Amino acid sequence: MSTLKTLGGALVATLMGSAGIAQAQAKPEAVINPQGPRLQRSPQAPTAPAGTADRPTTTGQGNPVIPGAPVAAQPNAQTPSKGSPYLTGDWGGVRTRLAAHGVKIVGNEIFDATYNVNGGTRQIWRGAGQFLFGTTIDTGKLLGIEHGTFQLTIVDRHGRGLQNDAALGLLQGPQAVFGRGSVTRLSQLWYEHNFGHTQLKVGRFNHGDDFGVAPLFFENLALVGPASGQITGTYLHNIPVSAWGLRVRHEFTPTIHVNAAVIESNPVNLREDRGFYLGFKGRAGLIFAGEFQWTPQFGTGGHLPGVYKIGLWRDSSNSADIVSDVDGNPQAMTGRPFRRHGNHFGVHFNVEQQLTPKRADGGGGLSLGIIYARIDDETNRLHSKGSVRFTYGGPFRSRPKDDLSIGVGRTEINDRLSEVQELQVEAGRLAEAQGDEFTGELSYGLHLTDFLTVRPGAQLVHHPGGYASRHDIGILETRVIVNL
Repeated sequence: MSTLKTLGGALVATLMGSAGIAQAQAKPEAVINPQGPRLQRSPQAPTAPAGTADRPTTTGQGNPVIPGAPVAAQPNAQTPSKGSPYLTGDWGGVRTRLAAHGVKIVGNEIFDATYNVNGGTRQIWRGAGQFLFGTTIDTGKLLGIEHGTFQLTIVDRHGRGLQNDAALGLLQGPQAVFGRGSVTRLSQLWYEHNFGHTQLKVGRFNHGDDFGVAPLFFENLALVGPASGQITGTYLHNIPVSAWGLRVRHEFTPTIHVNAAVIESNPVNLREDRGFYLGFKGRAGLIFAGEFQWTPQFGTGGHLPGVYKIGLWRDSSNSADIVSDVDGNPQAMTGRPFRRHGNHFGVHFNVEQQLTPKRADGGGGLSLGIIYARIDDETNRLHSKGSVRFTYGGPFRSRPKDDLSIGVGRTEINDRLSEVQELQVEAGRLAEAQGDEFTGELSYGLHLTDFLTVRPGAQLVHHPGGYASRHDIGILETRVIVNL
């Protein structure tokens, strides 16, 4: 592990040395799910929109696609070269032999280096990394149990966050894969059986594995998905946290399917000393989630594929009201105990749509991405998060696998909280009430080899932390993605 971290730091230091920026971070589909290359794809899924084709998603069914990440192709006998999807090659043919028996092994390191040009308490670079190791087993090939898939994914997060060390005070952090502690966690441990048009999955996974999944083109959390888990992080989780659950996926037509799941709501899973905790102690309730997905293909010959998702969830755990006391008055003004609520709920909406067709070489083509999530206003500090992204694949004919992406997003503070803060301002207890935070980001995916991609870019945050009086914050970034 230390060798991998050193490799990640060395890569960034070499590429960003003049700027003094380096360090490591990773996220599979997961995001971050964001979070390693996915080794299987739903048979009814259309060709990916521009900038996402031939990009790995994480192992298994979930978390956001990592555009520009190395292609998760079948193992081959090539040594590390421009044509090999793995830095470590085929291990003398071992990878190929394992794949023939239904065992696929993946590993990647994603390293996010960031530097705040202004804002915060000081101008510094910080890097955070995520190392992912996973194996996907075709139980039919290996054990004779036909139509089954077993998934194991372990994630190690390491490094330091710019948000904390520079005291940026943002509503959404600038490094999508930083968080949940610098620890190693069991992120996926599940079995899925395919009954034809219906797939049943049971084991350890997270809400973001199957709901609100979106491509991961950016580093700032305001612009990536799965969005719900990023604004309700105390009970709804994305990678690397996992919980026990059951998910059913049913295909009604080749372009319409539905996901439904029941997942435990257990805050114990967040603890840094519970990375491999498999018990149920501490369970506070259950999460019930559903999602409708439509995957049309527009245009002549279906050259304009799209993915449309709308979902909802309900959590049955108990928590405090965000502002009201037991009598319904602002708790910040009365000091009385908070009112309690026995459930939480939210919705999400995702769009990925190819707007113009790709060239024959796979490059070119403009795509649109929309991410939105909204949470109940009784128990959550953040009320909603939404973003819009445009990606142009292969902007240069000599580099058809590169992509250029630009996105803008808004993170909305809970209006009820803002109203109470305004009362505190009037009473002289607070200097300013919070509003919305706006984020813009530009990122270029430089596909150097099939196992190495570098994504330099820049972020601009308007009204940092939701405070209109604060100056905009500019951040430079570089993401390094290595498929091992």
